[in-house]
Amino acid sequence: MTTYILILRVLHIGFGAFWVGTDAFLTFLLLPSLRTLGPDIERRVLAAIIRFLPPVLMVSSLVTFVSGIFLTGIMRGWSVNWVFASGWGTAIFVGFVGNVIALIVGFGLLPPLMMRTDRLERSFEGRQPTSAETTEYDKLRARGTMLTKLNSVLLIIVILSMAVARFV
Repeated sequence: MTTYILILRVLHIGFGAFWVGTDAFLTFLLLPSLRTLGPDIERRVLAAIIRFLPPVLMVSSLVTFVSGIFLTGIMRGWSVNWVFASGWGTAIFVGFVGNVIALIVGFGLLPPLMMRTDRLERSFEGRQPTSAETTEYDKLRARGTMLTKLNSVLLIIVILSMAVARFV
């Protein structure tokens, strides 16, 4: 194994494990726990981590994605003929597609939704929200929760497809 392939593998696996692990921890452990502590505590904790977490996850996901593309291209050739020629190719393709969808959900759909939710939440600070605002807020939060869980499940599928690729 050449040095650059070793470096690409370390980057791909290391940043991928961090990305998926952080995402799963947030989605399935931290966020549900914060909700049980009440909106005030949830808001303060999320405000503290929102400053650094999205850029860190974006860098991690992009390093994972780009290093995976280069690893595959270098090891299998830059032609896509290998994609459905073997179980390995199919598993890697499933991982690639899941990764692209997760990137779209995580960095295309969720941020605007989170900003809308935050803007609405700040608009009724110091006063009781109207029933229409409460309904809108609940819908936005439910959509955000659904997209966050979808993203985590996609990333778990990606990890599993990459893990079994070698053996199929």
